Amino acid sequence: MESAGFLGLYSGLIAFFSLLVLKPVAVRVRLLDLPDHRKVHAGAVPLTGGLSAFIGLFAAWIISMPLGGGFGIYLLASLLLVVLGAVDDARDVPARFRLWAQIALGALLTYGSGISLVHFGDLLGLGVIELGWLGPLVTIAAVIGATNAFNMIDGIDGLAGSMSLVTLLSLSLLFLSAPGNSLELALAFSIAAALLPYLAANLRMPPFRRRIFMGDAGSMFIGFSIVWLLVKGTQPETQALRPVTALWIIAIPLMDMVAIMVRRARKGQSVMMPDREHLHHIFMRAGFTDRQALVVITVVSLVFAGVGLLGEYFQMPEWLMFTLFVVAFAAYDWVLSHAWRLLVLFRKRKLLE
Repeated sequence: MESAGFLGLYSGLIAFFSLLVLKPVAVRVRLLDLPDHRKVHAGAVPLTGGLSAFIGLFAAWIISMPLGGGFGIYLLASLLLVVLGAVDDARDVPARFRLWAQIALGALLTYGSGISLVHFGDLLGLGVIELGWLGPLVTIAAVIGATNAFNMIDGIDGLAGSMSLVTLLSLSLLFLSAPGNSLELALAFSIAAALLPYLAANLRMPPFRRRIFMGDAGSMFIGFSIVWLLVKGTQPETQALRPVTALWIIAIPLMDMVAIMVRRARKGQSVMMPDREHLHHIFMRAGFTDRQALVVITVVSLVFAGVGLLGEYFQMPEWLMFTLFVVAFAAYDWVLSHAWRLLVLFRKRKLLE
């Protein structure tokens, strides 16, 4: 834990100074988020929050930590992904190219590191579901899914950062309690620490007076890192968590992404088409402020993560944890599908009050 603490401190400090250095650079290269029909913020906002977090982690790790065990490949793939994200933030990369690039980088990470999902666990109560040769392909799919899940959840101030911290700190607790995961603990804790300066700037906490957004570079980097940590944590020889636990500690980004994509597919729309139907948008239409929506969604995410951590600690049957997750997702999807009715009821109640 001591090495993780020092690395986290270095990552956070470097990320803090990176935010200051990158601000004028963002203006010069047009790495800015401009208001449009989906974005209602005022003025041009620098998209450097994720870049600063990556720089903080990358610099701290290169200086003091090993590159073996797949960590070197992870840093290389993350660097390439962050470059892709930064170009997308500045110039809008076509969605199809971005997807193929994510597939290629997922393959580089999986086959280059030699680390992939081995099994799904006993999700159905019929025995462990082994993946065999499908393991690397499933891992690549998981990398793409998580990368886009955290990208999609980045819709209001503080949300992507808060969701990331919930997952990363949950992973830190799991790695701390399992022997043989000191490097994984250091990585999870260091990314969390590197995100703190961005989160403070995004929420305009002192000493920051102007907002900074995470950007696609940051949200994709976070999702990419989290799914690799989840895969590392499920390796049989140093297992820190079961695969079903991973679902609970990334529940909100995962549920939001899947539910939205299913709804778009039902309507015959592109599943990658942006819209204003995410969970945070529904809260905003219900009359919540962005800060109120942030608090409520973060608390719900903490509850889900807490269920996952308790299930792991008490070794609750995997099939039971999976069944409960499916029920929770079905409830989540129903609420999103009937959001307009709930909004009407909520507004009528507010008028009566």
